[in-house]
Amino acid sequence: MKYPDVVKLATVNADGYGDRTVTAVVDVEACFIKRAGYEHGSNSEGETSDAAVYLLPTNSYVLASKDSLESMYIMFGTNNWYRIKSANVAQRKLLNNKIDNVYCRLEKVAGLAYVSVS
Repeated sequence: MKYPDVVKLATVNADGYGDRTVTAVVDVEACFIKRAGYEHGSNSEGETSDAAVYLLPTNSYVLASKDSLESMYIMFGTNNWYRIKSANVAQRKLLNNKIDNVYCRLEKVAGLAYVSVS
C-alpha cells in the first residue's frame, strides 16, 4: 500500500476541568481518505464530514501506541482536526505476528490549542 500523505498524530491529555492540551505531535506517513456530505433537517443545514486514515504500520511511534490510538487526534492539512473514533490494527497472529495495516476511523472535531514549532 502507498502512503502519499503526511498527517500529524497528536497525543492529548485532559486536565481536571476537561480542557485538552496537546502534549506530543509526530509526523506519520499515511493514506488519508475524506468523505463529506450535506444535510438539511429541522430548519437547519449542516455539513457532515468524516474520514479514515491508514497509518504507516512500520512507524515506531504508531507501533508503540497501537493499543491507545483511540485517545489520539489527527491533524491533516493546515488546521483540520480529527479524533480517532476507532482503530483496527491488522496483525497476523497465526502466521508471523506482523502488522499489515493500521486503519483508523475519524470524526471531525474543533481544533485544539497547538503551537507549531518549526
